[in-house]
Amino acid sequence: MKVLKGRPRKRKQATLKTLEKGRQMRHRPDPGRWFYSFVPFRASTGGAAPLIPLLTMSVGGGPADVGVVNAVGSTASMLGGLFWGKLSDRLNRRKAFLLAGFLGTAVTSILFALAENVPQVMLVNALYTFFIAATIPVPILIITKVFRLEDWDYAIGRFNEIGGWAWVAGMILGLAMAQILSLRGIFVVLGIIGLLSFPWGAKTIREVPLHLDRRILGVYTGYVVEKFRYLPNMITHLPRFSTGGFGRLYISTVLFWVGAMLYFTQFPVLLKSRGLGATELYVMSIANAAVSAYMYSRVGLRLRESGGYGALRRGLGLRGVAFLLLVLSGFTKGPLFLLLAFISYFIAGYTWSYISVSTSSIISHRAPPEKRGSLIGAYNLVSSLGAIIGNLTSGLVVEEFGFIPNFSLATAMVFAALLPILRER
Repeated sequence: MKVLKGRPRKRKQATLKTLEKGRQMRHRPDPGRWFYSFVPFRASTGGAAPLIPLLTMSVGGGPADVGVVNAVGSTASMLGGLFWGKLSDRLNRRKAFLLAGFLGTAVTSILFALAENVPQVMLVNALYTFFIAATIPVPILIITKVFRLEDWDYAIGRFNEIGGWAWVAGMILGLAMAQILSLRGIFVVLGIIGLLSFPWGAKTIREVPLHLDRRILGVYTGYVVEKFRYLPNMITHLPRFSTGGFGRLYISTVLFWVGAMLYFTQFPVLLKSRGLGATELYVMSIANAAVSAYMYSRVGLRLRESGGYGALRRGLGLRGVAFLLLVLSGFTKGPLFLLLAFISYFIAGYTWSYISVSTSSIISHRAPPEKRGSLIGAYNLVSSLGAIIGNLTSGLVVEEFGFIPNFSLATAMVFAALLPILRER
């Protein structure tokens, strides 16, 4: 009887403990609350992404100038990643550099409205991408400190999802503003929106002093659209180059990024040459970004079936078909050209999810822990170099030979990127 009498008391104590734990969890601060401070920043940069090549052309630039502006931005971003990484390591502070990135990016976005010629656009874009570089690797580092190990994947995915859809929202906002404002006016409004991230971040981001451990800086895909890869700024320390069994993947990566930038750098120039402008470019960019955001988690689940290399080959193959459609569109006019260009850009967004997630999986999971940092750094370095080469080459090819040879070369480079990894399993 004593045992029977004790059971209700034990149940009551267990119930009270459960209720108390639930009450504490409800009042526990959300460790991911600061994710939303990136929303204005991502919306601002997303809305500005399609406008930079259009602004370059509006001040008298040609295809080569567009390529140089993008290449200079990529280089400044890469150097910015090195600068901010070393400085934040030395001071052992992270929050201050995120806030500097928010503020600097917003201010330089407004400065685009004052640019009167190509060199000024180039200078502002270099500053713009330099400040964006301050915001890239730090969020992942903070996540690994404020979340439990078993929650890392969910937290990183959630952070990327919030930022990704904010990017798409920024493009939709840019599309709406393109109907009533000039290019310069849109830059000013987007810069003001970006400023909101500064006070929001100052209030919600916690300072988490930590030493940069490159082993936890996985190859993560935090950016929805590939145009943001004009900013190869995940390089926080210049790596010692090492292939570590990924030599074929690195060769494929260089070929891919050269081809990708041949395509993306000159796509706005092609639309401009056909009498199209910001509205059409925004519509296509929104479709490109939205399908990428939608496919990220779905591709991650499919990797269990096809494996990293299988998904990568699928993405590269479909990407080659997308680029080929744009080549064919060069022989058409009117609505048919617009339709083929839209389908091409849409498929490019669809395939980006396959390419980015699969390369993340391959390197993050197959690299030995003691070599992971150097291998990730080498991957990002070859990606950056491929993007810079593609940017510079694209303008020269278009000015000397025209759009069809440029996009044909882009198609050939992407299909060539398949060759080194055909036998990889």
